[in-house]
Amino acid sequence: MNLRVLIIDDDVRIAEIHRQYVEKIEGFEVVGISNNLEDAQCQLDVLEPDLLLLDIFFPEGNGLGFLKKARMHNKKVDVIPITAAKEVNLFNEAIHGGVFDYILKPVVFTRFQKTLERYRQTKNQLLNIDQLDQSEVDRALHTASEDLSKFQELPKGIDKLTLEKVQQVINTVQSPGLTSEEV
Repeated sequence: MNLRVLIIDDDVRIAEIHRQYVEKIEGFEVVGISNNLEDAQCQLDVLEPDLLLLDIFFPEGNGLGFLKKARMHNKKVDVIPITAAKEVNLFNEAIHGGVFDYILKPVVFTRFQKTLERYRQTKNQLLNIDQLDQSEVDRALHTASEDLSKFQELPKGIDKLTLEKVQQVINTVQSPGLTSEEV
């Protein structure tokens, strides 16, 4: 089953580039392209996409306002802004709106592809489980480039720093055995 994508960008040429990029990536299909926010609202309501690729700047308004409205109407859609908006306050607003990622224009295909593949992987991972453990949360929320193995869950009552110190003592001492007091 392909993930359904709605592209919302006021620049027709840029929207077409994004469509071509999406179509190069397995597991996705573009179900609509909108060049204004009013049409985008209609397409969102009718097409019920899984993912919006949303610009922020529009002549008639702001894509983040569109995102807020979608959230207020309880739309179950994921959003990735693709924008020239480099202002920190807009980035923070997007993050608070629950975006999956944030891509700056001009879009580099490899970055775009990595984001969509991670999105697909996350969606597929969450389809097959009822409850999460920390490793699944980490895979869903963090990029593949981050080394999250250092955050392995330890049993209750075991402090990571203390465990590392104990391991260091055990690895450096040459005697046949140690008591807990000696460690």
